[in-house]
Amino acid sequence: MLEHFTWPQFLIAALILSLLWYIAIVLLYFRKDLKILLLGKEFNLQNEPLPHAWQDEVDEIPADNLMGKPAKPEGLENVTMNGFGFSPKDNSSKFLQLGVVPDVLEELKTIFNILQKEDGSKSDFFSLLALTKAKHAGIGRNPNISHINDFVRENAPFMLTKEELENMWD
Repeated sequence: MLEHFTWPQFLIAALILSLLWYIAIVLLYFRKDLKILLLGKEFNLQNEPLPHAWQDEVDEIPADNLMGKPAKPEGLENVTMNGFGFSPKDNSSKFLQLGVVPDVLEELKTIFNILQKEDGSKSDFFSLLALTKAKHAGIGRNPNISHINDFVRENAPFMLTKEELENMWD
């Protein structure tokens, strides 16, 4: 059925229906404005504000801060950027120990994976370990060094003597 209509017929019908729609909207919602326009009067664009019931009871509103001065919640304080952090304020040895040991163990796992894939030897292990020792200077003085040495002893693909394990981190 739609193939009986041509494009010009469709466009003319759409134009007429659109004009009828907008005329109906103007007549329904803008009747007063249309009267003013047809009578030739000037539009009053600055309408008066609506009256408020509370307006007479309010003193003068301060211009700088309508709500008043904000109060900080209890326990809140301003600090500088250097004073902010998620670690304990004292650099206790326990805090330092907890972060270093897992890091070293993770690097040792990587070293052992490399040795396994490349069929590495004891000398390759000590050369790779030198990088870890340089990165974590002072790990040999850590009280948990025995745990690290036990991990090395269990996972090394070769035998290490007791002297090599003790002198490994020096």
